[in-house]
Amino acid sequence: MADRTILNSGPVPDTAPKSDVAAHLRNDINRLKAEFYDLERGKVDYAAMRESEAYRQYVADTALLRDYDLNLLRNREERLAFWINIYNTLVIHGVVEMQVRDSVKEIHGFFSRLCYRIGELSFSPDDIEHGILRGNHRPPHGLFHPFSSSDGRIDHIIDPPDPRIHFTLVCASSSCPPINFYTPERIDAQLDVAAAGFINGPEVEIRPRERLLLLSPIFKWYQSDFGGYDGVVDTLIHYTDHGEAKDFLIEQGLAADLEWKEYDWRLNR
Repeated sequence: MADRTILNSGPVPDTAPKSDVAAHLRNDINRLKAEFYDLERGKVDYAAMRESEAYRQYVADTALLRDYDLNLLRNREERLAFWINIYNTLVIHGVVEMQVRDSVKEIHGFFSRLCYRIGELSFSPDDIEHGILRGNHRPPHGLFHPFSSSDGRIDHIIDPPDPRIHFTLVCASSSCPPINFYTPERIDAQLDVAAAGFINGPEVEIRPRERLLLLSPIFKWYQSDFGGYDGVVDTLIHYTDHGEAKDFLIEQGLAADLEWKEYDWRLNR
C-alpha cells in the first residue's frame, strides 16, 4: 500500500465534531449534491466544484475520518449507506484532486491507488467495492480476494452482499448509474429505486421484436453477484417497467439473444 495516495491527510478542522462524524460528512455531501450534482442526468460539475467553498469544506472534513470508529456503524443499513456514499465521494474527490480531464482511465490504478484513511485502516474505491460491499469477492478478472484473513478491514465486510449496489456506485464515467446520496433509514427503498432507474435507463435495451437484450457490461462483470445469468434475467424482470419488454423477459428472456453494450468511460460531466 506504499504507493497509495491518501486524499484525507490534511489537518483536522478546529470545528471537528465530538461525535457522529458520518452525519457531519453527510451534511457536506448534501451541500455538494445540491450545488454540483445533476441527479436526473447523472452528471457532476467538477470544474465549478473545484473552485467552491463547499468542496474546500468537504475536503477539510474528510480528515475527520482518520479518527472515525467504524464499529459505530451498528447495523447492515448503516454500513451499506456509509460505504456507498464514501465510495462515490472518494471517486469524485479523486477526479478533482488528480485533475482528470476526460476519463479516470488517464490515471493509472485510479481505483486502487486513491484512498481515504478511516481509523487506522485505508480504503481505496476497489477496497470498498470488492472488499466491503461485495463481501470480499475477487474483482472481475482478478486472481485474489481483496482482504486476507489477517487484514483488519475484513471485520467490516458486508456479507451477504446486495447486488443492487452495482446500480449505486458511481465511477465518474458516463455509463455509470446516476449519483445519489443514501441514508440508513431508506436504504432498501433507495436501492430498489436505483435498480429500477438503471434498468429502465439507456444502459439496458430490451428489444422484443428482435428477441435481443442489449445490456450494460456491469451485468457481465458481476454476473455471479446476481446469481448467474438466470439471476440477471430475474433482476431485469423484477425491475423492468410493465409493458411489452417485461412480458418478453418473462416469456423468452433466458432464450433471447444477448449483446453487451460498450462501457463509456468518458467523465460524467
